[in-house]
Amino acid sequence: MRRVDRRAGAALSRRAAHPVQPGWRALLGLPHALFTAATLTGAAALAVSALTIRDFTVGYAAFITLVGLAGVAAGLVLRLRDVLLRPIVAEDETSLMADVVMRVEDARDLNRTTVAWVLPMVLLFGSAPGWWNVAALGLMVLWLVALFLVPARTPPIATVARQAMDAR
Repeated sequence: MRRVDRRAGAALSRRAAHPVQPGWRALLGLPHALFTAATLTGAAALAVSALTIRDFTVGYAAFITLVGLAGVAAGLVLRLRDVLLRPIVAEDETSLMADVVMRVEDARDLNRTTVAWVLPMVLLFGSAPGWWNVAALGLMVLWLVALFLVPARTPPIATVARQAMDAR
């Protein structure tokens, strides 16, 4: 992908490029980053709390859940890194703005780590105790509320892209 971007950039007659690559705060924003961190931390806390139960089946499912969460977190970091470090190739101001808008959309889409919500729910169907089931369902409700509140409280994508463009 990067080689193709570089070749396309070299072939352009005139190139408008961002002098500074937009950072994670400009593309993702602090509320979205906190939401992702809280989602992964909450799911990991649920899985770790299930490890304390003296049932092999629950412990095994909790271990598998933790491995899955680690994979989800690693994939998220790698994909976000790609969005942040991908070179900007634009022919004019319009295509430069379109690139920034797509980067903001990509970063925000990466933020919706719904897999992290689903993984701990595997333990609901096992022999996990009642307190754990209540905690898991309570966190699921909190995540769903936050999923709708975070985008409602953050500026629209076009505004964020304009601010990133003005920063250059």
